[in-house]
Amino acid sequence: MEAVTFGDGPLLILAGAGSGKTRVLTARIAYLVQKLGIAPESILAVTFTNKAAGEMRERLAHLIGASAKSLWLGTFHSLGLRLLSRESRVLGLQNDLTIYNDDDQLSLIKQVMADLKLNEKTVAPKAMLSRINQAKNENIGAVEYAKSVDDFIAERVAKVYTLYQKKLREMGCLDFGDLICEPINLLRQHPNVFDRYKNHFQYLLVDEYQDTNKAQYTLTGMLASGSRNLLAVGDPDQSIYAWRGADIANILDFEKDYPDATVLRLEQNYRSTRHILSAANSVIERNAKRLKKTLWTENHEGAPLLHEEARDEYDEARAVVRKLRARLSEKSFSYKDCAVFYRTNAQSRVFEELLIREGIPYTIVGGVRFYDRMEIKDALAYLRIISNPNDSISLQRIVNKPPRGIGKATMDRVIAISNDLSIPLLEAFREAQDRNLLAKTRVKDFIEAYDSFRVHMGKMALHELALRLLEDAGYMMMWQEENTEEATERVENLFEFISAIKDFEAANPGAALSDFLDSVALISDIDNYEEKSDRLTLMTLHSAKGLEFKAVFLVGMEEGLFPHSRSADDPEQLEEERRLCYVGMTRAREELYLFSARARNIYGESRYQVRSRFIDEIDPEHIDVVNEEPKPVRKTVFTAPDEVYYSPEGSQHEAEAPAMGDQSQPWRVGMKVTHPSFGIGIIRERSGSGPDLKVTVNFKEAGLKKLAIKYAGLTPLS
Repeated sequence: MEAVTFGDGPLLILAGAGSGKTRVLTARIAYLVQKLGIAPESILAVTFTNKAAGEMRERLAHLIGASAKSLWLGTFHSLGLRLLSRESRVLGLQNDLTIYNDDDQLSLIKQVMADLKLNEKTVAPKAMLSRINQAKNENIGAVEYAKSVDDFIAERVAKVYTLYQKKLREMGCLDFGDLICEPINLLRQHPNVFDRYKNHFQYLLVDEYQDTNKAQYTLTGMLASGSRNLLAVGDPDQSIYAWRGADIANILDFEKDYPDATVLRLEQNYRSTRHILSAANSVIERNAKRLKKTLWTENHEGAPLLHEEARDEYDEARAVVRKLRARLSEKSFSYKDCAVFYRTNAQSRVFEELLIREGIPYTIVGGVRFYDRMEIKDALAYLRIISNPNDSISLQRIVNKPPRGIGKATMDRVIAISNDLSIPLLEAFREAQDRNLLAKTRVKDFIEAYDSFRVHMGKMALHELALRLLEDAGYMMMWQEENTEEATERVENLFEFISAIKDFEAANPGAALSDFLDSVALISDIDNYEEKSDRLTLMTLHSAKGLEFKAVFLVGMEEGLFPHSRSADDPEQLEEERRLCYVGMTRAREELYLFSARARNIYGESRYQVRSRFIDEIDPEHIDVVNEEPKPVRKTVFTAPDEVYYSPEGSQHEAEAPAMGDQSQPWRVGMKVTHPSFGIGIIRERSGSGPDLKVTVNFKEAGLKKLAIKYAGLTPLS
């Protein structure tokens, strides 16, 4: 009630998970309008998603009636667009602004790079776009960015950024970053407009304040500078979007920015049982960067959490299904009451295959089904061409992935040859190459990769050949060189695809490539079942924010997976991983199950796993354990920038760490490396150990090379 009836001045509400903050926000707005007589149009309320804005507006319509339509209520981007549309004349913008999405942005970036004659191999367009978007998240314009360049890549980004912005303006277009940065520029460059808006808004309410980036923080501060009636609602314990530009310091430093601020805590949880809340609290309390609060509830104690340690990822999936069926035997549970959370999208594959075989309906939130993902479809297309050279549809899908200089005119000429000679499209490419019609393309790389696969078919394991094909064709390298969050996830999915082939081979000795493709086609067909409301939900932990379920199954809780290996050497990233765990745990209302595996197939290799430290951080009073072996002593074998490996003392699985110098690197299969003479390549095989360790590397230009680590001079890139 105190938060609803609070007077004037800055107010920070620390709203714990399940504490009813949306109800508080809507009640606060209703109080301002109905009790204090504040005009709805002078209230600005910012939400994190359009869905949240819609729900809030619907609630307010019931509380204050039609006047809810006059509120400035929406996401930062929608409110920024509204402000820019109102002031388009001042900015010299056309009235009907066009907003570019990610695909539009990327197309324009490619055009700009072509205009500047910048090779896409130097900096991938998506990597270029990622840098520009990050600059806008920090409210750094093209001119300011150009003044700060200090390396080769940044210099080129600055050139692209400048021309990119120029073309956007010429076309009357804005991207999502502009929807925040341009209002800031407007207010800074036009003092009269600034005075009008800061005096217009008497009360500002910002939800999910912990997820704001620097640009959003700046705009909020400017608009609140008149009345100083800023209400920030958030929870630093649920800040999980740093990779999108969110800055947790915005909420942690609120009292520094507003020394006269009042801080209120919403600590009563209306969602979860006492065991779940106490367990979540015992984990998040390990973080240093937080504002102390402790969730409590009047709900019943409930059942303790359950941790089960499975043999591998398949045993883990089966254990989840067993627990799920046990819950469904009770009339109070249905599929839609349950959710499976995982750290990376690649983990969904094993679950999807099992759920399909078991006939369990499911849906994926925040992602697409494993075999429907673009990179998996591309990988399948590569294999279908091997299995069936007449498959022209699959060939057209991937013949220019990665880009090989095959434009529409070239493709039309090859198709004409295919039609004239009545030969498959693949053979038409060979014919066109013989006629020297493809001299300006790199089709030769694709054909050589195809021929190499055919030559070695039956002599090597199918999963090894598939990985070799994707590497030799340049497809794997394309994503690894892009070096963005999205590209990293695609690479993880491709390695999971290789693991799927390996698993198929193990289960079907002697099976051919066509058998594997048929099995995948069958899964895809069964997958197209009729949509039903009662379905098990699968999602990443990042997608779980704002949702809740009766029962949550949190899987893959192992070191290197969750917490993710990228957080191993970064305390701030490790704290974000812990916040992500806290978010996942507090989605559960009644039951929470934690799963880990003693071994897991990662990047096509079976690895010994150690259960997540987050499980050990839970107070034993709130968790029961089944099928668990004594926990091994955690020992760091070696650490790379993005990977950390653990093994038990004396375990036969322990990787042997080279003794000194460059040999201290892990040199794992799939790692990207660089050589002073051969350039960039990917490790495909390794043999020996210690000073006798050798690796076979597929270099982009030099091809396959077998090198002794102690003499090679290799440097890891990933």
